[in-house]
Amino acid sequence: MILSDPAITLRVLSLVTTTSHFDPANSTITIAKVINFIGLNPIRELLENQSIFNDELALKNKTLFDIHAFWKHSLFAAYAAERMAIEMRFPNPEEVYTAALIHDIGKLAIAQFSPEKSCRINKIHRSHTEYFKAEEKILKAKHPEIGAEIAEELRLPFEIINAIFRHHDDHTLLRAKNFEKSIDRIVYVANSISKIFCNRNHANHYFYEGRENANIFLDFTHSQYTRVVRQVGDKIYLLIDELHTRSEGLRHYCITLESNCNTVGSQTTKIKETQDQLLLQQKELQFLDELLPHLIKGTRPEDLILAMAQNISKYINIKYTVVFFYESRTNNLINKIHFGLPADDPMRWAIFDKKASRGTIISTFNESRSFNITGYNESLGENYYSVEEFRCVKSMPFATIPIIKNKEPVAVLYVSHASVDQPISSEEFAMFQKFCRYVGRSISR
Repeated sequence: MILSDPAITLRVLSLVTTTSHFDPANSTITIAKVINFIGLNPIRELLENQSIFNDELALKNKTLFDIHAFWKHSLFAAYAAERMAIEMRFPNPEEVYTAALIHDIGKLAIAQFSPEKSCRINKIHRSHTEYFKAEEKILKAKHPEIGAEIAEELRLPFEIINAIFRHHDDHTLLRAKNFEKSIDRIVYVANSISKIFCNRNHANHYFYEGRENANIFLDFTHSQYTRVVRQVGDKIYLLIDELHTRSEGLRHYCITLESNCNTVGSQTTKIKETQDQLLLQQKELQFLDELLPHLIKGTRPEDLILAMAQNISKYINIKYTVVFFYESRTNNLINKIHFGLPADDPMRWAIFDKKASRGTIISTFNESRSFNITGYNESLGENYYSVEEFRCVKSMPFATIPIIKNKEPVAVLYVSHASVDQPISSEEFAMFQKFCRYVGRSISR
């Protein structure tokens, strides 16, 4: 995992290179050596705190820097460098791999620590300007120089620093010594080979460019070069196959996870419904516990109905509770008990003529029938809607239940949450009907 990512590789290497006993001039460094030297725990801690690639999209939006393209180019260059090192029988192919993997680290540093300048560079580069020229215009420096400075600050071996510094500098390379075993020459050619796989539209051009560079800087024959390119291609296709296999496994895992989430969601809904029902039953028990003494003692009907209305307001979380009593002398339904009504609410003084009036409250009394109204409007019909009643009940959902004594209605219970968006639920409606039946039976004795 470490050797597939330039930034992580650099951080892991620095765990050893920045220590006092490491000598950049006379040491080689590889990830394997770092792991053998310091163990896995420090690396595990470093990876747990790794955050540079956590938000690829945010970095790209801010800087126009395509971190996926950067990663792909770096990894393909590392594959090419390793294969050429093996072809040349280079003593330490992994060190060559590491140098090629982090050769463009200067680009990442610009994007991460100078996002505004990185954005300007990438804008200029997108207008078909060479990346080098865009960097010089904005930074007055180039990413190989910046990458080499970072590598030097982290005290990486000089061979790796030179490879980073010179991976675009063919003139310096041609004058350099150690013709056959120079890491910087291998990384330079690897940079060209990587372009074959990263820029498919110009793959032929980069193939011949890479072949020429391999011949000039590494004295590779055509067959050697072709073999390396084929091996890199095989490695990349193997990587793609592995990613495809993993993505298929991940897809099946996601399908299973989605199915499980749907099941959990369904169970959660059922649990929520059960909890709501239990809560409602708990409130009902509290209500009955308060009302039971009144039911047993045979309290006066008016007092028993008052106790019921009080307990509804107290335990059932109803904002408006009103009881309309029938007065036979005037033949009216009169609001005599109310809880929760505002001081200026017209419902406080509501009186409905049993004969002349229309509306839900009168119909509840006349028909001994309960109503659960979600929207009070003319669509209810002329018997159940009246302008006079609308002034009192407005457009809020409500429920009305008759209180019956000896098969004759004596009062009407009105309840409402006083919210347009909160009707009386079917469970609440059934509970209020039950309360009114209890009271009706008690006062009928």
